[in-house]
Amino acid sequence: MPIVTAGLNGLGRFGLHLLRAWLAHPDSPVQLVAINDAYRSLDAAADFLNNDSKVSFPGYTFDAAAGALQVSRPGAAPLRIAYTHGPAAQANWLGQVDWWLECSGMHPTAAECRRFLRGQTRHVLMSATCWDADQTLVFGYNENAFDAAAGVISYGSCTVNAFVPLADWLHRHYGVAEAGLSVIHNVPAHRLQDHPHPQRRACTLEKMGPRLLPFLAPENLHVDYVLIPYTGVSLIDFRFKLAQPPAQAALLDALDAACASGTLAGLYRLAAEDSGAESFAMSPESAVLLRPRAQLAGDWLFLPAYFDNENSATRYLDLLENLARRRDA
Repeated sequence: MPIVTAGLNGLGRFGLHLLRAWLAHPDSPVQLVAINDAYRSLDAAADFLNNDSKVSFPGYTFDAAAGALQVSRPGAAPLRIAYTHGPAAQANWLGQVDWWLECSGMHPTAAECRRFLRGQTRHVLMSATCWDADQTLVFGYNENAFDAAAGVISYGSCTVNAFVPLADWLHRHYGVAEAGLSVIHNVPAHRLQDHPHPQRRACTLEKMGPRLLPFLAPENLHVDYVLIPYTGVSLIDFRFKLAQPPAQAALLDALDAACASGTLAGLYRLAAEDSGAESFAMSPESAVLLRPRAQLAGDWLFLPAYFDNENSATRYLDLLENLARRRDA
């Protein structure tokens, strides 16, 4: 299968996790050949990757080498990734990759991202919700709806990925008449001074959820989203009103099976105990559901969960690799 080349714009928290996930996939159909970052020089990027306090790269070292980030590990030839520092439009590799990976947060609209569609670059994949994207594709839900003519594609967001496949699975099995969720979301360490107090925020899922899930009317999805001055694993508690609720044990057993080896495998995990938020740091799942705290009260299912929202980059990579394997990508 031909390799699809990609360039990453934005080596922040999301880009850091994405690079880690990609290095863990040696057989990936995607070849990351270039990185641009508006904030970090090449030397600063190498230091960041070698010394980040939350995300480690066991066995890897990173060095600045003549305009490239050199990635080394024992027993393997060094990998060189071209590196530029500055505005995205000035990256000297613009138009020279198949996919532009827009992970900077600095270009939130499709109109802004279309300027990266030039030369060899046919697609931009955004790491955030984008209202005017040509498509929003959520891995494990609608990735097979990919349109090769779509120039700007959004992967949704960490909350969109945490909610949509689960809601779809529950609807297909039991019918979802109404849903809600409470999110207690972390803040990156470098932004703590900007968010010294808890803040209630609007969540893009509240609008995007009904767009993606035709069975869920906008008035029947309620999201309470709170940003708190905390850098650890975030909390997300789901609520679903089921049209045909089964017995609680039967439902949780079916959900456990779907997470272990069914259609939700790799996307969710049903944990047998609540061992605390930080025990789920770097979890690759979109959400880790807590079976001991789950409850079916009448027709309402309550599913408390944790999610390492920064590591939602694993879903982004899953989606990118899925699209790269298609002949028309």
